Amino acid sequence: MSSYDICEKAIDVGADKILIIDRWKGRPGRMRFFEARKKLSQIPPQLYIRGVKLRRDFKTKRRFPYEVYIEAPRNIKFQKLSEVFSRFFELPIIESNMTDKPQRFIVMRFSSDPNGTTRISFYLMPKNVEVGPRIRISHAVWEI
Repeated sequence: MSSYDICEKAIDVGADKILIIDRWKGRPGRMRFFEARKKLSQIPPQLYIRGVKLRRDFKTKRRFPYEVYIEAPRNIKFQKLSEVFSRFFELPIIESNMTDKPQRFIVMRFSSDPNGTTRISFYLMPKNVEVGPRIRISHAVWEI
């Protein structure tokens, strides 16, 4: 589809935000965020995906849906990225000390792999069990 067709389709279904995941060699390669008004306008950053481990690859029972929150990053390096995700997906950011509440919910967590790659992971709380997906980001382009 062209960008015009995507924008038209989004308006038809009442969506004002679009996430496009480009595939390279059959795998997710890039994540791009857009706003749909009269035309598509891209929201930084563009995220280049190094790898994805899907929810089905985690050996957890699927009891969804749960409320989803973004855990306030401990590392200042992920602050801007978590704010973009919070605004785009309209998810509240909660402090990490709030994740010990008795109710069950999913928390999106930003961290680094041992090799320095940014990782976006999803955990079922309060048990703190990773439920997926896990998205590894090779780099982010903020200037578009």
